[in-house]
Amino acid sequence: MMVRTTNCTGQKGDMKPTTLKLLHQQSVSKREWQNLFWDVHHVCSWDDHGGEKLYDALRGLILSFISECQQRVLGHQDDAALLRSYISEWVKFFAQCQYLPKPYMMLGTRNNKSGPGGSVAPAGSTQERPKDGMLVEKLMLDLWNESIFSTIKGRLQDSAMKLVHSERSGEAFDTQLVIGVRESYVNLSSDADDRLKIYRDNFENSYLTATRAFYKGQASQYLAENGVRNYMNYAAEKLREEDQRAMRYLETSKESHSLHKV
Repeated sequence: MMVRTTNCTGQKGDMKPTTLKLLHQQSVSKREWQNLFWDVHHVCSWDDHGGEKLYDALRGLILSFISECQQRVLGHQDDAALLRSYISEWVKFFAQCQYLPKPYMMLGTRNNKSGPGGSVAPAGSTQERPKDGMLVEKLMLDLWNESIFSTIKGRLQDSAMKLVHSERSGEAFDTQLVIGVRESYVNLSSDADDRLKIYRDNFENSYLTATRAFYKGQASQYLAENGVRNYMNYAAEKLREEDQRAMRYLETSKESHSLHKV
């Protein structure tokens, strides 16, 4: 981020080092934190195109950071290792989605019309914009979604469903790997009107598809080998197991209807 500011004392401040520290979850001093707020405010207040410049520079830094995360995640071939790496990177990134937007909050206010791609909404425009102060958080989530998530979501879902399949077959594994992936899907959406869309279209859909595929083969085989009476007992037992499994791995918030679909 090459944008530099001149404050009222004539001193110059570079926002890039502090921003990178925040992205990498490194320690930031109180002075660095306060100066970042001031620098952002100064640029947005005194430069007609300051908000656009900041937005584009910040976008570049976030993309570069996400690219580093993606390389670390894709370095793993084993399913469990891939999930563990992705969850670790996502948890750290999502935590910074709560902190990094704070000093850049002015980018998302109505008085500062910088927007995606450095665009400026024209006067009287009906272009939908994020709520005040939410622009950078939305930017972070959207960039993660468009880059690393879109690239490896197929592998994430396949790996998670393989672990669930193993559990259904009686094998033990770290359940937090599936739960962690589920939670990342739930928290990734930046759509305030439908925050479960990414989860529903991807994780929930994969889970239900895998469940149907597993029992389509298992049920017919069990029926053929054990008869109707034993099959009824088997079905009742598996229904109880799947209810418990759904409570563990699917989203259970009031906005979700996943449990009713199992």
